[in-house]
Amino acid sequence: MTTSDYWLECVQQSLEEHGVTATEEQAQAVATDVQSARDNYGMAFYSPPSSDRYAAIESAWKEKLRRLQAEFDAYRANAETAVKRALGQRSDANVTIGARGDVLRHGGRTEVIQ
Repeated sequence: MTTSDYWLECVQQSLEEHGVTATEEQAQAVATDVQSARDNYGMAFYSPPSSDRYAAIESAWKEKLRRLQAEFDAYRANAETAVKRALGQRSDANVTIGARGDVLRHGGRTEVIQ
């Protein structure tokens, strides 16, 4: 079945359902017009490509990830500052909190301080 056959069948069924009689040539002409109208639908009614929607979704989650990462980095920096104060370290000491909660001081060598 070709697209022309599809549209002709659609027109013939619609004419029959509505009690309209038409010759084969008239039905074919209407089917050609309907197919042309369908092909040009996008020019009359703009529909953005799906890639625009995908790009918007991707942009939104990247922005959310960026904000969450900034929030986490600020939290980590504040926690490390609090640990320095609590353990009596100098303010310029390079202190990090390890994955298991170990407090590490880095300065030429890394040592666990808590």
